[in-house]
Amino acid sequence: MSEESLDHVINALYEAVLEPDKWQEAVGLCGQFAGGIDAQMLTIDKIQNRVLFAVIAGEAFPLQFNLDYEQHYVKIDPHVTLLRNAKVHEWNFCQRTIFPGVVNRSEFYQDFLLPRGLGYALLAVVDEDESSMTSFVAMRSNEMRPFDSDNKMDALRFSSHLQRAIRMQQKMTGLLNQVDLGAMAIDALSVAILIVDDSGRILHLNQKTEELFKAPASGLKSRFGCITTTEQNQKHKLNKLIFDATRTPAVGGAMELGLAEPRHLYVIPLSASSPFIRDWQRPLALVVVTDNRNNLSALTLTGRLYNLTQAELRVASALLAGDSPEEYALEFGVKLNTVRTQLKSLFSKTGTRRQSELVAVLGRTPPLKNGD
Repeated sequence: MSEESLDHVINALYEAVLEPDKWQEAVGLCGQFAGGIDAQMLTIDKIQNRVLFAVIAGEAFPLQFNLDYEQHYVKIDPHVTLLRNAKVHEWNFCQRTIFPGVVNRSEFYQDFLLPRGLGYALLAVVDEDESSMTSFVAMRSNEMRPFDSDNKMDALRFSSHLQRAIRMQQKMTGLLNQVDLGAMAIDALSVAILIVDDSGRILHLNQKTEELFKAPASGLKSRFGCITTTEQNQKHKLNKLIFDATRTPAVGGAMELGLAEPRHLYVIPLSASSPFIRDWQRPLALVVVTDNRNNLSALTLTGRLYNLTQAELRVASALLAGDSPEEYALEFGVKLNTVRTQLKSLFSKTGTRRQSELVAVLGRTPPLKNGD
C-alpha cells in the first residue's frame, strides 16, 4: 500500500477519536489496508470476558450480527482465545494457528463466520493493560487466498497509530466522564453555582442557578449569556468582583444582593489545577450564591469547594490563623505525622506545593461581613 493510503488511514483513526461515529469507517479502512474485506476491533474485559467496546466493519456484518457477537459469540471466538497469550503488535495468520479440525468443530466458524462468507483472518492485540485487551482482526472470504507476509507488514505500518488512537479515545472518554460527574455533582448542590470567564460569560451553571434567574426577586439574571444583577447600582460591584478574581494575583470577594430576601454572592478564583481551566483558556471564576437560610462560613465554603474532610478543615483553619503544623499538633494533641499527612492531602486537593501557597489559596475564599 502507498504512503498516501497510509496517511488516509492514520487521518481516519485520529478523526475517529474526535468523532466516535467514524470508528467503523476507520476500522474498515485499516482492514482494507491490510488486505481484508471486513474488519473487527474489540476491547474486552479480560476478567469478566465481556465486550467493552466493539466495532465491526463491512457488509458481511449487519447490526443484528454485531449484537449476536457481543452477547454470545465473543465467548466462543477462537481468535479471542488465541490472542490472550499474544504480544502487542504481534500479527498472526489464523491459518497458521487455528487448525482445520478446530474450524470444523467450532460453533463460531460454522454458525457465525463461514455463513457470512468469511474464513481467513489476520489478527493481533493492538493494546492491552491489566484489565482489558483490544484486538484487531482483518478478514477475507474463504474463497480468496490466505493473508501473507506482505499483508502482515502492511498491518504493522498502522498498528502503532491504532494503539495511540485507542488510548486517546479511552483518555477522552475518561475526561468526558469526569466532566459529566462534575456537572452532576454541581447540579446536586443546594446552592446556586456558576462558572464564568473574566467577562462574566457563563460557561456552566447548575439547576439552582437557573431557578434564581427565573425568579424576578432573586437579584440576578442572565443577559446575552453573561451574569448580571437586576439592580443597576450593583452591576459595577459584581463586575469588579469577577475582574479581581480573574486577574493576577487573583483575589476573591463577596457581596450582598440587597433585596427583600438578601442573598450572599461569593466570587472565587479557580485554581490552575482545576479541571475546568486550561492554558489556552481565559481565566475562570466560581460564583456561589446562597440565601440567609443557607449561609456558609468562609471555611465551610472552602471545605465544599475543595472536598476537604473535617480534620483537613481544622488544619486549614489553624494555618489561616497563623499556627504552624507543630503548634497545631501540640495544641490539639495530634501526632505531628498525622498533621503532615493531612497537610499533604490539602496540597493535593488545592493544587499547591508549599504551605505559603496553600494559605494564599485558602485565603481567597472571601469572608462576608457587614454587607461588604
